[in-house]
Amino acid sequence: MQFMKKNRGFTLIEVLVTTAVLAFGIVSIFQAMFMIMSAFSYIAHSLAVIPQVDEKVWQAQDTVMRLGPRAGLASQGSFGYGGKRYDWTLSAALQDASAGLYRIELVTQWDEGRKHYRLARSALVIYESEDEKK
Repeated sequence: MQFMKKNRGFTLIEVLVTTAVLAFGIVSIFQAMFMIMSAFSYIAHSLAVIPQVDEKVWQAQDTVMRLGPRAGLASQGSFGYGGKRYDWTLSAALQDASAGLYRIELVTQWDEGRKHYRLARSALVIYESEDEKK
């Protein structure tokens, strides 16, 4: 009686399937890492810009509260922070004429590589004319 020695090892198909599964896993991990890096970049820039944006909105609120329809607000501009340029657009629109309610909207935009980011802030303010204060 002759015993056949059984070859132990992997077939080519098993090796190819394993390689494909590992490659898919690695690609998925890198894709997730790049998405996290993009989100981190947006958050880091947003956190750096928020104090300047809030200050702009507060200035606009104060101006509209004091001057109302005579408020001459700059509608757009830009500022630099941390070696990056941020463009902003400001609008103040009358929401309710009888109450003197204005809506102030500030949109800040910047580019990071090929991506375009945007951060919006809005606030409401009431203008009381001199006649109403008396």
